[in-house]
Amino acid sequence: MKRFKATVNVGLKPTIKDVKAITLKDAVSGLVELENLKCKAGNRYTLEFDAENELDAENKIKLVAEEILANSVIEEYEIMLEECNG
Repeated sequence: MKRFKATVNVGLKPTIKDVKAITLKDAVSGLVELENLKCKAGNRYTLEFDAENELDAENKIKLVAEEILANSVIEEYEIMLEECNG
């Protein structure tokens, strides 16, 4: 078995109005001028777990993301997977 660390970023799909991001953009713009400011709100999850190999780890974390972490109707997710040393 190998140890893996997965980071899963979950956010609203581009077609869904991101009210938190709009509020953040307004607040930042009232504080400081940032060129071409774009904001997106979301959640980040970090999981460490054991799996037989990288493909097994990818399949397991994808299932977790699709079934638990993200609502596929309005959200999308991105997975970053790395093998842990030790």
